[in-house]
Amino acid sequence: MNETVSIFGIEDIPLIKTGDDLPSIILTALKHNNQTLEDGDILVIAQTIVSKSLGRIQNLANINPSQEAHRIYEKITPLTKKSGLPIKSPELIQAILDESTQVLKAEHVLVVETHHGFVCANAGIDQSNVGGKDLITLLPLDSDEEAEKIRYSLQKLTGKKIALIISDSFGRAFRIGAVGVALGVSGINPILDKRGDKDLFGKELQSTIVGQIDNLASSAQLIMGEADEGLPAVIIRGYNFNFDDNATIKQILRKKELDLFREERNTESFEETLKSRRSYKFEFSNRIVNEALIKKCVDLARWAPSAHNGQFWRYIIMEQGNLRENLIENMNKRLKDDLIRDGKTEDFIQRKSEKTKSSFLSAPYLILLCLDTKELEKYSESERERNEYIMGVQSVSASATYLLLAFEIKGLAACWYCAPLFTKDIIKDTLNLPISFIPMAFFTVGYPIKESPKPNRKDLKDIIFKL
Repeated sequence: MNETVSIFGIEDIPLIKTGDDLPSIILTALKHNNQTLEDGDILVIAQTIVSKSLGRIQNLANINPSQEAHRIYEKITPLTKKSGLPIKSPELIQAILDESTQVLKAEHVLVVETHHGFVCANAGIDQSNVGGKDLITLLPLDSDEEAEKIRYSLQKLTGKKIALIISDSFGRAFRIGAVGVALGVSGINPILDKRGDKDLFGKELQSTIVGQIDNLASSAQLIMGEADEGLPAVIIRGYNFNFDDNATIKQILRKKELDLFREERNTESFEETLKSRRSYKFEFSNRIVNEALIKKCVDLARWAPSAHNGQFWRYIIMEQGNLRENLIENMNKRLKDDLIRDGKTEDFIQRKSEKTKSSFLSAPYLILLCLDTKELEKYSESERERNEYIMGVQSVSASATYLLLAFEIKGLAACWYCAPLFTKDIIKDTLNLPISFIPMAFFTVGYPIKESPKPNRKDLKDIIFKL
């Protein structure tokens, strides 16, 4: 093990613009400083210049805040003022929401889990060292991939074998001040497992795992700085490590089930969720909904109670596209025929058809819920068969309720539609569903742009029947 580790910044790196070739720029700066890369060097690059080169820049003036962003703004602004921190605009909050899968804490700070799995303040969005007043930088979509591209390019150009870290600075839960952390790696394992080694007294280490890339990122941060130092790339030389071409940042992320510091939702907040859920029948935000988030909600829905624990529900997740358009067109033909038989006017039929078409086609996701009759018990008597079918319907309805609550918890808006009940055959034919599937409900899902009004609810005395 080397007793000396050298850390030095690469000077003369210009302000980075979208499309800039970072490896070439870094090599040019090294040449200006009469420096070279050596075998075993670890190059630490600030996330900001990587994001800039990728065009991961947004203008807050172009962001339309959702109702959720305004709600969070109203909640955290007084707390932020009290703490003496900068006020986050609804536009910035919306940008944070767009980069997040879950808001973990909305107090004087906004702590979220990003799409990458990072738990941090403000989704890693940065307003410093960007340029314009309203410009912000977003984290790279895949920092591991970007680190690998830059590393391989530098190795090809120099013939030197190096490791590369893309770094940022995060705050910490129990201490004041930001420290350097790694967002992406290439060539070096994020952790150094010391279990099995001996301490000074010969005792075997049983739980010591060193977060070596965060240690390295923090050491580089001492040179990079946070203000006008202008040193977004740092070389660490003399640190002994084993090269790992399969390294990924995911290796250092703690699994959620092992995270002791995630706040549990208490009874009061769950009651609030039950009361705040609304059927959303307005236009959805253009914010992209991650399909993985939809699947997380379906995963929660499968924990609903069901008769015989049969779990008769089957979910079909439909993105926007030709298949959904064909389905709604075929369903609308049936709707039109039904309304004609009901004696409705042509104007009424037209408005009804357009409303149905708009609702089911404009939503980011349309989810079809089916009852799988194959899982139902078989009986010899017709009445028992009917009752078994009803139990299946009840079970599917329970799962649907769980699904709507899951959407609410995850910040999504949704509405439950029963239209599939009237067009079972059309849906099954269009989607080529199994014979045992019985379409039961549609759910339109997306991010809201306005708040649904609070519905009237009957008094408790009106729904409890006394014997």
